[in-house]
Amino acid sequence: MRLIPYLSFDGKAEEAMNFYADALGGEVTQLDRYSGARGMEIPAGYEDKVLHGRVKIGDHFLYFSDAKRDLASGEQMSLTVEFDHEEQVDRAFELLSKEGQVFMPLDKMFWGAKYAKLTDKYGIQWDLNYQYK
Repeated sequence: MRLIPYLSFDGKAEEAMNFYADALGGEVTQLDRYSGARGMEIPAGYEDKVLHGRVKIGDHFLYFSDAKRDLASGEQMSLTVEFDHEEQVDRAFELLSKEGQVFMPLDKMFWGAKYAKLTDKYGIQWDLNYQYK
């Protein structure tokens, strides 16, 4: 299992990815745009924005996305958990979602993963991901 900070922006994710890669001696290793998302409703004007991006810094990653929602100060980052087993993501979702707010229910996604996005009862944002092999 790995914990990965996930940074959200309103249209400037690609710029931020390049900035942090340069500033921290990393490299952009993934850049997926909304236009490549099969079957997903794309917000107006977001076709060329970042759906999901990765910057690798040594042995660590930062994840990035352009989010078409109001982002208050302090809400630009969530923690991503990449699970090794499906049972782990199921249990984590069950416990973290209690008394919290679910933005995307745990479900199979077009990128070949079981995924959920939520805010727990303490106000911490989580992206839970189990990648099918």
